Amino acid sequence: MYKKYLNRMLVLFLLIFVLLNTMSYFVDPYGYKSRKEKFIKNLSMFNKPNVTNTKINSDGYFYLIGSSRVARVDPNLIEKLTGKNTHNLKIDGATLSENAFIASKLKKHGKYFIYSFDAFSVNQTRENFNEIKNRSETYKVELNKNLWLRKYFNSDLLIRSLQHIIKSSRNEDLDKQYSEENYRKSNFSYDLALNNSGVLNNLHKSNFSDYAPYSNHEITKLAKLGTKNDIFIIFPKYMAYYYLFANYQNIENKYFSSIKTLVENTDAQVWSFYGVNSITKDKRNFIDNGWHFKPELSNIIFRDIFEPYTEGIEKIGFLITKDNVNDYLLALGEEVNSIVVEDI
Repeated sequence: MYKKYLNRMLVLFLLIFVLLNTMSYFVDPYGYKSRKEKFIKNLSMFNKPNVTNTKINSDGYFYLIGSSRVARVDPNLIEKLTGKNTHNLKIDGATLSENAFIASKLKKHGKYFIYSFDAFSVNQTRENFNEIKNRSETYKVELNKNLWLRKYFNSDLLIRSLQHIIKSSRNEDLDKQYSEENYRKSNFSYDLALNNSGVLNNLHKSNFSDYAPYSNHEITKLAKLGTKNDIFIIFPKYMAYYYLFANYQNIENKYFSSIKTLVENTDAQVWSFYGVNSITKDKRNFIDNGWHFKPELSNIIFRDIFEPYTEGIEKIGFLITKDNVNDYLLALGEEVNSIVVEDI
């Protein structure tokens, strides 16, 4: 009698297990199989080593790599413009070494990246932060694992699937995260940016403390991963940061040198939205401290990259090539020098 009871419980447990995980497979909250009808927060804002690993091992052509700026890019937008399956692999506060490692994994799978080449990610000093050291090792361990059954059957996916069902039953907006950010006002303050962003080597550990770019060797290694189908992007920031880069720690020259090395050693496209333009001049295009562009700006950025020039529509992005990189960076430096503090 006792044995019969245990067998029934075991069968019931297995049935519940199969049902729940089958639900996770079909709900697919992280968009492993499809990005349609998914909550944007799950597609672009949430990411973990196991999620990154699963996305890499899913059907994809383009993969967005970068920091929290990339979180403002909806993979559905790229799919609409290119017709190619796209996943978002952002890591908040990502370093160049972390992003380069992910890019190398993608290339081994025969896939292509859209890589955010941010100024702060080029600061190798950040590698010394304990939380980054630990995170970087966690990603390396996870991305070297075989997924097997873990791809669709794990507690994280189950919890996120249940949340998806609950939110859907409440008719919550799939794009709620982006909608809220698009309406949010920037709280940028020149004094706060100057003293709290690390550009003056203050006592606070920050993205720009002791700015020291990665070696040309490391930049070249990353650059050579890029093929003609890969893309590097220098996303826009509020122009006040360009002024700060030009006037503190010699960040502008160090960053520009890294850009030059990247362009001269890659077969990938390198698109720049740096400088003084209709996006970067308007503080309303950014949120928080002026560092993150609003998600709605992604439409303009990727229209410039993937759609041909249309007369009457301003093209803000600039395609940097081996032939024009020196002239472009020189002109960019002069453009930034024209920024007046009073206009910030």
